[in-house]
Amino acid sequence: MQNFTFSFNEENFNNIFPFHILLNEEFLIKSMGRSLRKICPLLKENERIDSFFYFKRPFIDEVSPADLNNNLNQLTLLECKTGDKLVLRGQFQKIGSFFIFMGSPWFVSLDDVKQRKLSIGDFSNFDPLLDLLQILRSQQITTQELKEQLKINEEQKEALKQDREQLNLLSLVASANETAIVFTTPDAKIFWCNNAYLQVTGYTLDEIIGKSPIEVGRAYNSDKNALIQMADLFYRGESFDVEVTHGRKDGSYFWTRTKGQPIYDSDGKLVQYFAMIEDKTIEKEQEEQLRLLSLIAQKNMNAVIICDKEGYIEWCNPAFSNITGYDFKEIIGKKPGPLLQGPDSNPETIKYLNRQIKKGEPFSCEIINYKKNGESYWIKIQGQALYNNWGQITRYFAIEEDITEHKQLEKQREQLLISLEKSNTELEDYAQIVSHDLKSPLRSINSLIAWIKEDNEGVFNEQTTQYFSMIEGKLEKMDHLIQGVLTYSKINKTDLVKENVNLQEVIENIINIIHIPQNISVFIKGTMPILKADRFRMHQLFQNLISNAVAYVDKPSGIVEIGAESSTARHIFYVRDNGPGIEKKNFEKVFKIFQSLEKNEKSTGLGLSIVKKIVDNYNGRVWIESELGQGTTFYIEFPVSNI
Repeated sequence: MQNFTFSFNEENFNNIFPFHILLNEEFLIKSMGRSLRKICPLLKENERIDSFFYFKRPFIDEVSPADLNNNLNQLTLLECKTGDKLVLRGQFQKIGSFFIFMGSPWFVSLDDVKQRKLSIGDFSNFDPLLDLLQILRSQQITTQELKEQLKINEEQKEALKQDREQLNLLSLVASANETAIVFTTPDAKIFWCNNAYLQVTGYTLDEIIGKSPIEVGRAYNSDKNALIQMADLFYRGESFDVEVTHGRKDGSYFWTRTKGQPIYDSDGKLVQYFAMIEDKTIEKEQEEQLRLLSLIAQKNMNAVIICDKEGYIEWCNPAFSNITGYDFKEIIGKKPGPLLQGPDSNPETIKYLNRQIKKGEPFSCEIINYKKNGESYWIKIQGQALYNNWGQITRYFAIEEDITEHKQLEKQREQLLISLEKSNTELEDYAQIVSHDLKSPLRSINSLIAWIKEDNEGVFNEQTTQYFSMIEGKLEKMDHLIQGVLTYSKINKTDLVKENVNLQEVIENIINIIHIPQNISVFIKGTMPILKADRFRMHQLFQNLISNAVAYVDKPSGIVEIGAESSTARHIFYVRDNGPGIEKKNFEKVFKIFQSLEKNEKSTGLGLSIVKKIVDNYNGRVWIESELGQGTTFYIEFPVSNI
């Protein structure tokens, strides 16, 4: 790139960077902006910068060349050690053996500007604080300030004849600046630009020199009115600040905020124009995204609110008004918590919300809120803070879902479970009481029959003796039935014990203790697995299945086969017999309590219902495969995760 000479002196440099600080290698202040002198009157040249400022970001306790070299072109925050702790925001650049800080005060309100008695002349035209100062100027300009402005202009003209050293410094700064910078002649011909402009547009210097900025930057979607406004202000020799799309060499475009400033010579003649072209594409895309999000939020069935960084409501969608009963105008400027929370709002949940919001972290919880008419309702609220490019919180948003109906169902379910648990406990207690009360007379009857038979041995005829045997059989069946009811009532999830159960041993033991007629063969095919289960329940389960199969075999040569198939996800067991089979319409019926398909003196109708209840407690399933005359297979499946 060729070198250029700019008609600038120190005052011109101050116009662009009025808050700069120039340091030598020993960090002594060699020069500073005129506006900085105004707000920091204690600042002295030839004194170390850390005598006056703290390095807040990045934090530097004791300044060294390495520290500054490592943080060039990065956001830097300097806090004044004296007075009202003024903060400067900007960046350091390396110019030869010097370091230069370019930035501006970090003001957050108009009062900050007023208290320091600053005016628009104390800022450069492209400073982001200019918008704030324009408001100040429109409200506070007086005749005296106009005179001061005229005086400043005269001083600027006079200063053009002085020191040229700052001009070279300005050229170096402009070249190193990451923001695109362009200089033009009075007739709008570009004669110099920095590398940042070439990079963002894709042009070479030769392709730009001699052309006008509008000629280079016009895009297919550029706002014609904005271009006309910029051109009009340019040719009138005035500053301009416009947002417009800027074309690239490849035909694409990017959004810019273009700020221009005229430069005059000592005779007040316009000699050059200085413009900074800031890429605003990301911000524009974010604005568009926010616009789309707001359209989505408008149609959302859940309530959506947006609060400013202090937590005051800025916006809500119609769903929020529908749920709460508050009109949009009634909530603007109010905080959601005090507006919606009430006596039944959980204090711990409120503390959690306040804590998360204060830390700027996401929050998600359920809480009772109150409508405008005083009616309470449950909501599930989710939200988080929104940050700008500098990591500062700009807003909060929250999405609120009305879960009142869901909570009511939960409460009903809890009450139902409590009631069911109470009923089950009462039923179990009742079953035990009934079984005890019924067994006692049964034992008495059984004893009386035994005494009668003993006292009248040889007296009763054969039919009477047969009647007594039938009575004893009925008493035995009644005893089994009572014991079955008691067993069924006691089966529940809460009493399950987890232990390693070797089903091979359990089933072999069952085969050895139950009555198996000589014409029936019962065997295990393969090897049964070891389960993590309740040994007693597994014994009950398989004893009922095997006993049921043995009881109903009707073939001269009966066969009962027990087997298992296991995988990583499940265990499947089966008990297969060659009995009469079961009709498909009765598959579900056999598992119901007191249901028996055939008359069997020893059957209580509880065995398979006990099997079903044990399987259900392990979240398993039981089913039947059968054909009439071909036998029946009972299958049981247990998930590996539950057993």
